[in-house]
Amino acid sequence: MQDNKIAGRIVFLVHYFPPINSSGAKRVEALSKYLARMGRTVTVITTRKSAVDGAFTEAFPPGIQVLQLNWLGRAGDSRPGGRQYEPMFSGKPSPARRLKGWVTACFGQIPDPRIPFALSLMSPFLDGKARRALASADVVIGSSPPWPMLLAAVLVRARFGKPIVLDYRDQFSECHGWPGSRAAKFVERAIDRALAGRACALVTVSQPMAGYYSAFARRVSVIMNGYDPEAIATARAGAARSTTADRPLVIRYLGWITPSRVPMDLLRAIQALEGKGLLDASRLRFEVFGTGALLRAVLEKDFPDLLCRFHFEKAVPYRDALRLMAGADHLLFAETSSRESVSAQGILTTKLFEYLAIGRPILADISPDTVIGGMIAKAGTHHFVSNLQSEFERYLQDRAFWEPGEPGESPFVKTLSRAAQAADYAALLDEVCAGARR
Repeated sequence: MQDNKIAGRIVFLVHYFPPINSSGAKRVEALSKYLARMGRTVTVITTRKSAVDGAFTEAFPPGIQVLQLNWLGRAGDSRPGGRQYEPMFSGKPSPARRLKGWVTACFGQIPDPRIPFALSLMSPFLDGKARRALASADVVIGSSPPWPMLLAAVLVRARFGKPIVLDYRDQFSECHGWPGSRAAKFVERAIDRALAGRACALVTVSQPMAGYYSAFARRVSVIMNGYDPEAIATARAGAARSTTADRPLVIRYLGWITPSRVPMDLLRAIQALEGKGLLDASRLRFEVFGTGALLRAVLEKDFPDLLCRFHFEKAVPYRDALRLMAGADHLLFAETSSRESVSAQGILTTKLFEYLAIGRPILADISPDTVIGGMIAKAGTHHFVSNLQSEFERYLQDRAFWEPGEPGESPFVKTLSRAAQAADYAALLDEVCAGARR
């Protein structure tokens, strides 16, 4: 180990990680890979998964040690059997999903099933490899959501005396995407403040989120989500896109459809133009890969004539998803445009960065004045960003929409790669460890 690598031994505590197929897993998956390539010794301690956590389609990144622990802190492999994963917006929720909905409506995020994993790190029966990795670590990172990974890091500091960094992909407290009673929100904020106050540093994925957490901790840094350049290059090379003149224009969406991600301005524009005889919607083919039950319900209720233009498919493995992105004419992006919540402004999804890196034109139903909207606009003029029906109507009649080209690489987008962000993370961890040793 070179002397300048002060944070030579790094441990991540995380739930979302391979083998499950989840966009939330990609941050630590890629960071751990690139940190290991820099010569760091990286261990990922994660929960032992079952089918209820998601599809098992992803491989562990090379060069790192992965330890999967159960609720008792014992190591073992994840098992794909048992009850299957059920997303929040699944159309017809099961009794278990309805019960979870009631619990979160009352108690928010507080009663989380990963709390026993965090507590197991204090157990005298903790797996030996996990105990040795934590005892020898230079720094430990708890990455959330879910919030028990933050608790896990704080407990590790108490037991092993290690400097810790808390990594926030989403806000825990005051998160716009989570329900909860007023009392639950109060308790969440109290827990969040207490955990953040025990960390050596916090890392958030956006400036709005950093502003929120600056009231909880003295040192807050921004290291955004990003994309893995190697996976993007492979996807581009393997993508197939039809160039037949009379084929429909293919517009793809990959991921969850939540209430804030229904592209209402686009749908209203298509409906209005078709009603005026200015657009033939049969020339459009929308393909939704992932959880689209909510969008289907909106189409059935408010846009029944457009339903036949949408094709709903199951979620696909990560690398297949990237190839589908690269093979689309346009990529549909919709996200909340609300400025009422710091959380709504600050959540920058992994999908955003993958869309930008793939380079296909993005059709974004979001205000250009938001952080996300501004980033998409900055990435190139071939992207369209608006939350106004009238502007969608204009663009849908424009030649740029019907004849999408092959845009070049954006210098701005190159700065968003996981490789670059891993270098920033390594520098931060070195500073944290250096400060802890003084």
